[in-house]
Amino acid sequence: MTTATKKNGKKDENFKEGEEVTEQSQPKPVSLAQPNQVDPNVTKEQLQNQLNYAQKIINVLQGKVNDLNGKMVQLEAQLLLANEDRENIMKQLEPMGITPQ
Repeated sequence: MTTATKKNGKKDENFKEGEEVTEQSQPKPVSLAQPNQVDPNVTKEQLQNQLNYAQKIINVLQGKVNDLNGKMVQLEAQLLLANEDRENIMKQLEPMGITPQ
């Protein structure tokens, strides 16, 4: 068995020859509760509270994703305008014999 060296200089004993090395390891699957694994001490109200809390977290995260997508679109538009301005400036400099390096 061949060992690989990690960034910290230590050997990775789990590396197998011919295996692809990736920077990030794959997340381990999370098993979902099966109907026979239901805790009898959890009340319907507690479960509903947990679901409501999870839904609020999802809503907050979705709002943040939407905000960041909007900012990204604005930045892309600004970049396009800046590139157009740069091209126009370059065209104005050509007749003067000025070429940027």
